[in-house]
Amino acid sequence: MRTFAVFLLLPLLVFSQIEINPNPATINSGIMTITYGAQGDYTLFDPMSDPNLLLYTGLETDGVTATWDFHDDFADISTLVPFNYDNTLGYYIAQIDVAGRTYVEEPNLNITTIPAGTQVNDWYFLIATTDLSRQSADLKGSDYGWQQATLSNDVLEELELFKIMNQKLIYSGSDVITLHVYGLSGALIHTTSIKDAITDLSFLPKDQLFLLRLESHKGVKVIKYLN
Repeated sequence: MRTFAVFLLLPLLVFSQIEINPNPATINSGIMTITYGAQGDYTLFDPMSDPNLLLYTGLETDGVTATWDFHDDFADISTLVPFNYDNTLGYYIAQIDVAGRTYVEEPNLNITTIPAGTQVNDWYFLIATTDLSRQSADLKGSDYGWQQATLSNDVLEELELFKIMNQKLIYSGSDVITLHVYGLSGALIHTTSIKDAITDLSFLPKDQLFLLRLESHKGVKVIKYLN
């Protein structure tokens, strides 16, 4: 289990540096937007002119605050959320659907989605450079507007109605789903909308790994796909 340190920060300083929208947010909020440095204050973590950072995230679900029970895989940075500098806005911005992600689950370290009905007490995150050479202190979501909640049974319902067979993504749900296909570099390769359909993926280069991002009004699911 990942153990985190506790740091005391003044509330005014916290909210001037990092903001979460919507606020308050819970496990059922869908896509959350996290911003850093909107007030030009980078004393929490100095990016040192690095325009590309990462968010490492974790969830506490068993009431033991010293450990994260579901978390990203530090050994595979493709599981971390890009936290990039927006030149137009003038600060760092990231988006994440906490409920729709796959995580490493403690203590068995298996890769899984969060089971429906799981009580999520807090969401944790830290900021890291893309080479993982530097990272911020562990940050507690409840300091930024996160509220404990139980994962709804229907949040991932439509997003579970997928299977991949013979280079085809088969979806049997009634909702309209937006599919984004990304390379491991983060470049967007293809976008389409699907509903009760079979989507051909054979156009993608062979023997390469891709990230399929499936979005509905209920949330987001990301699938790793080797063509």
